[in-house]
Amino acid sequence: MTSKNLMTKTVDMLEVHLGPIASKIEKQRHIQSIKNGMMALISVLMVGSFTLVISAIGQLFPAGGAIHNFFVNNAEILNLPFNFTFGLLALYSAISISYNHSRTLNVPITHGIIGAVIATMILNVKIVDGVMDTQYLDSRGLFVSIIASITSVEIMSFFIKHKFTMRFEGLPEMISQTFESIVPMITVLLLALGLNLAVGALTGGQIVPEAFTSVLAPSLGSIDTVWAVIIISFLEMLFWFIGLNGYAILIGFVMPFMTQYLAANAAAYQAGQAIPHVFAPTYWDYFMGATGSGITGALVILAIMSKRKDLKAIGKASFVPMIFTISEPVVFGLPIAFNPYLFIPFVFGVPLLSALSFMVFKWGIVRPPVVHVGGVPVVLAQYLTTMDWRAIVLFFVIIGLAILMYYPFFKMYERSLDVKDSVEKTDRDKEIEALNLDF
Repeated sequence: MTSKNLMTKTVDMLEVHLGPIASKIEKQRHIQSIKNGMMALISVLMVGSFTLVISAIGQLFPAGGAIHNFFVNNAEILNLPFNFTFGLLALYSAISISYNHSRTLNVPITHGIIGAVIATMILNVKIVDGVMDTQYLDSRGLFVSIIASITSVEIMSFFIKHKFTMRFEGLPEMISQTFESIVPMITVLLLALGLNLAVGALTGGQIVPEAFTSVLAPSLGSIDTVWAVIIISFLEMLFWFIGLNGYAILIGFVMPFMTQYLAANAAAYQAGQAIPHVFAPTYWDYFMGATGSGITGALVILAIMSKRKDLKAIGKASFVPMIFTISEPVVFGLPIAFNPYLFIPFVFGVPLLSALSFMVFKWGIVRPPVVHVGGVPVVLAQYLTTMDWRAIVLFFVIIGLAILMYYPFFKMYERSLDVKDSVEKTDRDKEIEALNLDF
């Protein structure tokens, strides 16, 4: 069996066995709601990150100068957007996830959101001397918020579907829905309160995220490792190769972790402390996926330099999307998907480059991401998310290594197209000769 036939059989096997699984995961209702809800938080993260960019600008000026002193003296005011965005992530998460899940299950959206917010507040807010302590409404309460939001909407859906509600005919729809939500909302409240009291009794007064952080934090940190990066990158590339959006499939699982890490990084940067994590959303977007999933910018450059007009045209058309880390024109236009010539570098090589960039951050050579930026072109994005000029150097190193990695496979693919064209041309010549058009 030739290597080409082996690669073709491998692709067919992946499409048959892995394709349906990945497709089902992407369409699973809980994953969809979490993914869409977390993606909606990007606007909140960007607003909160804006204040860190402003603070970082102030730090660029000499200490003791008027501009530097202005930023220092007004730090409390300048940090208000940060405190009211990153500091309330769990609350915003409850709203966005319950909104999406309520739409999926046809639960009245307003009441689905209210139920999720009630559950989130009960589980994440600690009462100290009669005063609410909301410190765990930040990223530390994010996982509790996700579970509370999904569960509360599921409970409301169950009660409404089985008519375990107060329903009065003849009332306006909005008022009728309000009465209908009372029983399931009381149930959500009592369950959340019961869980809160149970955890407090078992942990000496801790609330759920507090206990969660102290007991399970070490295991949650496992995603911020080089092995996790390799596995996640490998799965993402594998899904893309068989025509599925690997980012969309995995983001529902990974985004809660990444968001928590970014919030911790931002808080550490604000406090002048060491940056604790690497695997933030912008690490995935601008380093692990520099120029798009699979570091496809390297293939765009190779295509532009190609002697073949069709590949050159694809490269030129994909250049602007590449600048904004959009990879679909290359994945489906070159294509990379189902292309046996590019399978090895795309599926196995990209995870290795991702691991290398991760270790550069982990070793402290470049500051890890501390700011969330979106819709920003590459190079500028790499700097803004880290506030470190060395990130730009790292970006070009990644692209250079990706070009070297892809080059021999790209040339094989290029030659295969030349051979294919040559065969097709020969066949056409033979058909023309067979027509015996001499007259």
